[in-house]
Amino acid sequence: MIIFGLDLILNSKDKNFLNMYVFFDIDNTLVSHVGGSHVPESTLKALKLLRRAGHTPVIATGRPYFLTQLLADYLKIKYLVCANGAELIINKRRISKKFIPPEFIKDFYEVAKKFPNETILTDGEYFYTNGDFVGAENYFNSQAGYECVKELNHDEHIKRALICYLMLKPENLNPEHGIFDNPPHGVKVEPMHHFIEARNPTTSKWSGIQLLTHKMKAKLSDVVTFGDGVNDIEMIKNAKIGVAVGKSESVRAVADYVVDDIDDGGILKACYDLDLIRDN
Repeated sequence: MIIFGLDLILNSKDKNFLNMYVFFDIDNTLVSHVGGSHVPESTLKALKLLRRAGHTPVIATGRPYFLTQLLADYLKIKYLVCANGAELIINKRRISKKFIPPEFIKDFYEVAKKFPNETILTDGEYFYTNGDFVGAENYFNSQAGYECVKELNHDEHIKRALICYLMLKPENLNPEHGIFDNPPHGVKVEPMHHFIEARNPTTSKWSGIQLLTHKMKAKLSDVVTFGDGVNDIEMIKNAKIGVAVGKSESVRAVADYVVDDIDDGGILKACYDLDLIRDN
């Protein structure tokens, strides 16, 4: 466990944090994939104690909402930033949805013809692909609660997409990948750890947090964020308290607090150490 600037945080006049909005990434933050996907019992306890202390747990994820809804229902979380800010949800109702320009989607089909096993598109309800993602398809279906993977039909272009994915490590990107290697104006192409995604340029987890807190009539100074990936850096850097989960050096470098052991009570310990929760 490593802590950056914790003394400064806890010695500030805001030491007793009240009514904070605590945003959690999902994969490898709320959900562990060690020994099968699950939310550790200690994390469930942390969420319970956060609510008891008057705080509001919120989800901020790269997953689209259809891969998030069942988990949110299980955790009783009603505020969500999904698809890296392209979808905002309050009480199961989408209050914002931002799409990629349709011109990009047409060019995406050309990339998909050459690289069917690397390309996926989502319109926010389904994944569309011609690739062989049998193992991943089973996982997606289990997370969505329905068969959410469909064929990418080249004769019927999908007119709206939240995200277009290139399932390729960023270092392997090359000019053959067309619009992902040389994106047009009006599209954000962002490398993740093991894939690349294209989406509306106004979207990110942090931009989603900004809009959602406004809708909730909350203040950005009341935001705490937990995350582990490159798409979490902005929200960790800009939040009142940013917590890095895992070993990514780029994420840890901008965090106020770092936790490695989410399968051994790390999220719970972070909430105690940051004085967000107490036993009494």
